Amino acid sequence: MAGDFEMIAFALDWLSGLYGAAVKNSVKRSMTTRWNQEPTTLGAFSAAAPGSQGARRVLTEPVRNRLWFAGEAVHETLWGTVGGAWESGDRAAASVVRSLTGHS
Repeated sequence: MAGDFEMIAFALDWLSGLYGAAVKNSVKRSMTTRWNQEPTTLGAFSAAAPGSQGARRVLTEPVRNRLWFAGEAVHETLWGTVGGAWESGDRAAASVVRSLTGHS
């Protein structure tokens, strides 16, 4: 298994291949994670089965007005992106506020 240094080097090499060697100089700090070993996620990620993308919409609805889901997997069009995660979080937070206060 690769250590932190090797994982960071791999990522920088990959980014350099996409954006040019100068990108390495732009990285000032780096950090690694061990998602595959994290017992609560086990390296989990989300994916909709072919033809099932509409199911993402179901995840935007609160469960009994007590549980809201947010994250990139919940966004209907921006799944797999930070933007999708951000927007779904904003949307879920606004829904929680409406539920608690009766207005937005």
